[in-house]
Amino acid sequence: MVEVIRAATQRATQAKAFPWSLVTAALPFVPLFREMRELRYLWQTPIRMSNRRLVEALGQEPHTLLDSAVRATLAGLELFRSK
Repeated sequence: MVEVIRAATQRATQAKAFPWSLVTAALPFVPLFREMRELRYLWQTPIRMSNRRLVEALGQEPHTLLDSAVRATLAGLELFRSK
């Protein structure tokens, strides 16, 4: 994902690990962090979901290229102007 964002923005963006230790330290003060820690497993465990019902409803699975989706998202957030 970082490589796609770098390509979309044409910038050398830096990626760092999420500071879970800081989240844990701030638990008594920030209620949101309790919820984040509870859902931490979602960041560490691959999740596979069936798209059978989607394909049944639509007839085929829709696809958007990852780089197109990233560009559109960054432009929508006004973090990047598409050329």
